[in-house]
Amino acid sequence: MQSRIEKVQKALNTDTCFLVTNPTNIRYLCGYSGSNGILLVSKTEATFFTDARYELQTQTECFDVTIRIEANLFKAALENEKSAVCIFESGHLTVAMLENVKAISPNLRFESSEISIAAMRVVKDSAEVEIIRNACQISTAALESVISQVRVGLTEKQVTHLLERTMIDLGADAIAFETIVASGPNSAIPHHQPTDRAISAGDLLKIDFGAKVSGYHSDCTRTFVVGKPSDWQSDIHQAVLLAQSNSRNVVKAGVVGAEVLEQTTVSLTGSGYLENFRHGLGHGVGLEIHEDPFLSRALTATLEAGTVITIEPGVYLANQGGVRIEDTIVVTESGYENLTVFAYELQEIG
Repeated sequence: MQSRIEKVQKALNTDTCFLVTNPTNIRYLCGYSGSNGILLVSKTEATFFTDARYELQTQTECFDVTIRIEANLFKAALENEKSAVCIFESGHLTVAMLENVKAISPNLRFESSEISIAAMRVVKDSAEVEIIRNACQISTAALESVISQVRVGLTEKQVTHLLERTMIDLGADAIAFETIVASGPNSAIPHHQPTDRAISAGDLLKIDFGAKVSGYHSDCTRTFVVGKPSDWQSDIHQAVLLAQSNSRNVVKAGVVGAEVLEQTTVSLTGSGYLENFRHGLGHGVGLEIHEDPFLSRALTATLEAGTVITIEPGVYLANQGGVRIEDTIVVTESGYENLTVFAYELQEIG
């Protein structure tokens, strides 16, 4: 099977080298997870440069590259480079850094890269999917444990800390992103930051969270009710659940991304809540928590088998409360596999 480095080399011209500086892309291409390093790929060679602090780390992590330990990484990589053109990641290399590398190698012509490592990362291989599956299983197991402990009087911050500690205890390396625990009126804020607000009877409780394992992320949201739900709470939960189910159920390889969003649009229009849906339907998940593809009307490309995405519609009623239901799923030839297996009904807690 062709390695990731080889895929890049295949796209290069013989007189061109590729300077990779984005840490996420470096990790994807050669395994390095440290904070200081650059990767230079030519048609026939791939060399990773880092400093002495990471020498032992590179020996256990890196693959498909020659490793060089240097004090001045850019100088070591480019001072004697024989290529005519050096392409670089314009979305990551700053103007100041670019001026620095131009001064190091004035005979090189520098051009913004048309090679997208982010696009290469969209379709996950079986090993990547297995890591994400593990992260998702840790996440949902943690939620199952924690939600049974939630009581009236606990604060949003206390629930957040309990959930995050539980994910770590179950094997997560870290949290995937800043956990959202939003109670009562705060649940109407899509990206609410947990506060000292105490959970009260009658609250909706929205929890958006995930575990991180071996660099890969997971993402899941469920919404609960403290005590018995009121009619409006049951109504918006049912509207979101139907929209989420309708969108999930059209997912398969070959479906245009915009068509997945259309299912949510039609569903929430029918229930009367479309104007209360205020964010994207979903996004890719992998070495970044938000990565390609993004499920929007602009996504005219078809989904490919092995792509890991979220489906996360929501309805938010200002000063009342909101509901979001989110799964991380992997696209298959015939449909999808749900990686965040957790009950969908509006669970009564507390």
